[in-house]
Amino acid sequence: MTKNALILASDIIEEAQHSGRRAGTSLEAIAAEQGDETMLAVMTEMDILTVAKIVREHDATIPSIATWLMDAESIKQLLNVEPSYWQNLDEDHVFCAQTEAHSLLTQIFLSSDDEEKKLEVLNAIVEDDFGLLYLSLPFVGHDFSELEEDEEQTSGSIEELLMKIKALSEEAYREVMTVSTNGTLENIENSLRQNANKQRVTAVEMDTDDMFAPL
Repeated sequence: MTKNALILASDIIEEAQHSGRRAGTSLEAIAAEQGDETMLAVMTEMDILTVAKIVREHDATIPSIATWLMDAESIKQLLNVEPSYWQNLDEDHVFCAQTEAHSLLTQIFLSSDDEEKKLEVLNAIVEDDFGLLYLSLPFVGHDFSELEEDEEQTSGSIEELLMKIKALSEEAYREVMTVSTNGTLENIENSLRQNANKQRVTAVEMDTDDMFAPL
């Protein structure tokens, strides 16, 4: 199993260099043909940067299977490194950090019905300073004073995401509102970028060390 997982993970990592979406499709194929346990074993052999690249190239309309099966701690780590990809977007792409964060968070919280798992993930994110910043980013600069909470929100909207957070945890909702109200878009984005770049450097150094580890 371990050898097979290593080989499959190597193939997925190489594929992800070209397309996170195609790599995600390959993970789904592994799950379909060999089961979720095998796919999780493959993901265990993959670095978090590659997993982040796969997940971020999906969204709530076409979610990555990784999002559904990753544990809360792994998703928290994913949010810590994902902003390191922001600076590498194509120049013709109209970049907006809020849009990137919104897309990833809707995939995590609005694409499945496992409320218990989503609460576990939410708690893990909120307990981490940078996780809380990431979670709050989509809501910075928006006025929700006239939001009708009893009404059904537009599917995939920031309002639906905010109400999902509130439905899962009032405490998390209050923390998000505090950060998004008091923080500025520039400061939060810069903090997330700096932390993610540090995480990337650390991850790369660990991978390099592994290359020279005794067999």
